[in-house]
Amino acid sequence: MKHKKITKWLAASLAAAMLVQTAVPQYAVNAQETATAQEASAAEAAEGEVQETAVPQLQDGTVVIPEGSDAAAVKEILGQALVANADEVDLQSLEWEYYCTGKNGLLTNDAWGSVNGFTSEKKVVFVTTTYTHPALADNSDGSYRVRLAGTDTEVTLTKAAKLSSSIVLNEGCTVNLTYNEDLSINYDRLRENLFNAVVASSEPQLTADDVTIEYYATAVTGSLGDLGKAWVPLEGGTVSALKYPAMAEGTWNVRISYGENGQYYGTSAETAVTAADGRYASTIVYREGAAVTYNKDTEVMKQAILDSMIDWEASVLPGRDAVDTDDFTMEYYGTASSGSLGDLGKNWVPIEGGTADLLNYPAMGAGEQQIRISYKGNTEYKPASAVEGTLSVNKAKVSVKVSSANIFADEALPEGFVTTDPADDFDVYTLFVGATSDISTAVYLELPERYTDNAFLKLLDPIVEAVSGKSFTQMLNDGVTVGELRELFSTQELLDLMDKLNIDTGTFGQILQVINNMPSLVDSVRIAFGTPNRAGLYTVAAITDNVNYETGVGIGMVLVKMRASGVKLTWNQEIPGGKLTAEQAKTFDFGVMLSYNGDVTISQSNVHYLYSGFTSSWKIYSSTTTPPTEPGSYIVTVVTLGGNYLAAPITRTFTITE
Repeated sequence: MKHKKITKWLAASLAAAMLVQTAVPQYAVNAQETATAQEASAAEAAEGEVQETAVPQLQDGTVVIPEGSDAAAVKEILGQALVANADEVDLQSLEWEYYCTGKNGLLTNDAWGSVNGFTSEKKVVFVTTTYTHPALADNSDGSYRVRLAGTDTEVTLTKAAKLSSSIVLNEGCTVNLTYNEDLSINYDRLRENLFNAVVASSEPQLTADDVTIEYYATAVTGSLGDLGKAWVPLEGGTVSALKYPAMAEGTWNVRISYGENGQYYGTSAETAVTAADGRYASTIVYREGAAVTYNKDTEVMKQAILDSMIDWEASVLPGRDAVDTDDFTMEYYGTASSGSLGDLGKNWVPIEGGTADLLNYPAMGAGEQQIRISYKGNTEYKPASAVEGTLSVNKAKVSVKVSSANIFADEALPEGFVTTDPADDFDVYTLFVGATSDISTAVYLELPERYTDNAFLKLLDPIVEAVSGKSFTQMLNDGVTVGELRELFSTQELLDLMDKLNIDTGTFGQILQVINNMPSLVDSVRIAFGTPNRAGLYTVAAITDNVNYETGVGIGMVLVKMRASGVKLTWNQEIPGGKLTAEQAKTFDFGVMLSYNGDVTISQSNVHYLYSGFTSSWKIYSSTTTPPTEPGSYIVTVVTLGGNYLAAPITRTFTITE
């Protein structure tokens, strides 16, 4: 039994003496192999015994031992650096020694001892002196002789403050720019792609998150030779008060840096890199003869432009279903709504209108329009340059509805009396033709609000006065005959002015057509401007005007009712005892007052009288205008006929004496 133990110890010693040193897998840098040994299992096989655990195979190595490392950590660090087959050995079972200098005051002594620190003794002038040796972790950086406790096989351990790092870069690389959904460059992905393409190798093994990637840029402004150049982040930024752009397409010098840390020294490397836009090239082909119908919703218009103006089969764009109006820039060559002077008032503006060169432009309307459209691009397709073409914007149709209404003469028409579909900004001309309560023909024409604007009237008045002999303002106040209106609406000078004011003169033709369809309206019939102010039943024609729509016409009815409640007739003077002398009759006030809820300022024109009776000589007396003054017996009846107020009739009898 004793013989077997000795044999086993000799075999282990022989194996340790023949170790072959290999490269350090994790902690050792530039480790040189110093020993080679045969497999311990071969020695055991020679003795006929099976080795239960692997024998450590030592090698030179370099380590960094962090400050404050405990004994277990030091064992792990040394084992990983100095044991070639570290993955086969229980590193915590190994005890390490190193050869170092101990001190006692000014005296020193070199000796072997535990890497965790130890003491040694040596006689100095026949006096045994004790020396203190620090732990390896606390000792200075440098090279040390190290061995496993109980063995004589040494290796060299280099204790370094930090390990060296390195980055090796490829040359002549091209990296595609990457884009976010909003078409801004995704610099996080660009950094990652650039790192993967450019870095050939690194020590330690690095990722894009471990390094800083910069490019050599020129300042946007203030650059003066190399004074305006600097290493900046890929997103650009400000350096020394100079602003630098973000990295875009082109060839750039790129620097990749690994910062110094507690374990490694920093390093950096530079190379030229080409940043390219690898997206598909896109193009837009204009389709000749494109046409759309006007819509007040500009988004609907834009969608119609996409559908009709682009030749999708000939264009190079994403699939039709993969894009919408937000992916394109659409403009039209518009004319400013004010301040326009020839081409000085024309500009390319959005379809929805806007401001350009301090001038305001309306949304695109009907007519022949010049359109410019470009594609903004996406993550797969490059932007496409703008193409121009002619687009026909047809007038839209409008449906006009007149809601029949019952009102009193002193009431306004109800809200929503005239409605349009679609609802838009229309000039509405409303024509009322009917029979009043006193059986007379009445015509009213309500004009759009713009006709009461002073600036508008200032333009109309001189032209209308030159045609008819009186200004348009006078016509509004006094009214016109049907014949005068026909002549006015046929005057070319007026029609030209209306065109300049964006008034569709075809509307006037529709008004005249409605009038012509009513045979009772002869040229002498007077037209009042406004809404009916006399009770009666009226046919209503509402005619819309908007340069972007075809003229629309709606027909309805409106009943203007007479007021009866609160309406009464009151004698101006009472006849005392029902008797007057002939002399009194000459100056007596036989009249009545029509009132509505006590208001006597209302029109009295529909109050009518009937005087009848017999004179004292038995002559019949009858008059609707003149009260009697001769002696006799009489009766007077007062009624309201027509007009806007209906009162109960009143009568009284009276006698005129000598």
